[in-house]
Parts: sequence; structure tokens; C-alpha cells
Amino acid sequence: MTPKSILFWQPRHDYLKLILSHPSGQRLLVFLNYLIWPFLFYICYLLVRSSANFFWQILTATLIGEFIERYLKNKFFWKRPLYIRKDSTPPGLVKKWYETGSFPSGHTTKAIYFFLLISATRVFRPIIYLLFVLPLLFFRVFVGFHYPIDMFGGLFIGGVLWLSTQMLQFPAPMVDFIRLVFNFVFFIK
Repeated sequence: MTPKSILFWQPRHDYLKLILSHPSGQRLLVFLNYLIWPFLFYICYLLVRSSANFFWQILTATLIGEFIERYLKNKFFWKRPLYIRKDSTPPGLVKKWYETGSFPSGHTTKAIYFFLLISATRVFRPIIYLLFVLPLLFFRVFVGFHYPIDMFGGLFIGGVLWLSTQMLQFPAPMVDFIRLVFNFVFFIK
């Protein structure tokens, strides 16, 4: 195997077509694609509950990460594998998000960022986190949303975001404001 064949690996079978050929396949695909977001919201909840400063760190990392991801995907280094196979964007997914380039994986960027956060803070068990998140990320390669190189790019960017935001301490009024809003929204006294 060459490095290129590893970095741009795709399964021999078109699992996207296989999944969509079943009556409930579309619902399963959409569910698995978006399942990571409520889970990461829960992780955010746990982190902000432990320290309101995490809100500002996460917000900063998210804004920078989204900017980097959108910029790189608009460079259009390569198409997503599903388009190389002449598949179309599955119904239920936001077509605009999938028509840009494949690199980097935004799901992986955020998953790695949060993994490093919870590993450093222990608000959630990292092994349970990985058992939940890794299958969802590998699923995205198997159905043709990404190549392994996209995942490596997301891993790198997520690590850099964590390194660049982990030591940020925001002013007390900003942290106190978020704590007040958080306690109000989640009915915490």
C-alpha cells in the first residue's frame, strides 16, 4: 500500500447506496450523522457546569475552528468520496455543507478538541467518550463523506485549537455573566 492509497482509502463497496437502499436507511444516515452534536452539547454542559470559563474557551475554539474549516473546505483540495462515486448528497443532510471540499473533517476537529478537554478535566470518562465518538467518525469514512486524510486534518486542527485555548482565562465579569445565564437556563440555584 502506498501512502496515497492509505490517506485516500475508501471501501470497495458503496455503503452509502446500500444504506439508502433500505426503507429506514435515510433516517438512520441522518440520525448517525447528527448524533454527535447533542452528545457534544452534553459534554459542553458538563464542562460549563464545572467552570463557566469553559464556555468562552469553547466559543473561541468553535469560532476559530469554523473559520479554518470553512476556509480550507472552500479551497476545494479534493471532492468528497461520495461525489467521486457519482452519489448525491443524501436527503436530510444540508447539501451546501457537502458540496465544498472534503478537507478537513469538522466532526473530527470538534471531537478531538472535546476529547482533549475532557481528558484534561475529567468531567466525563475519556474511554466512554471514545467508544461513542470513534464509530461515528469511522462511519463518515465508510459512507464516503470523508477520506482518512480529512480525519487526520481534523485531528491536527482540533489539537491545535485545544492547545491555543486551554490556558485562556476570561475576565471575571464575562465568566460571572455566563454562570448566571447557565444557572438560569438549567434551573441551578
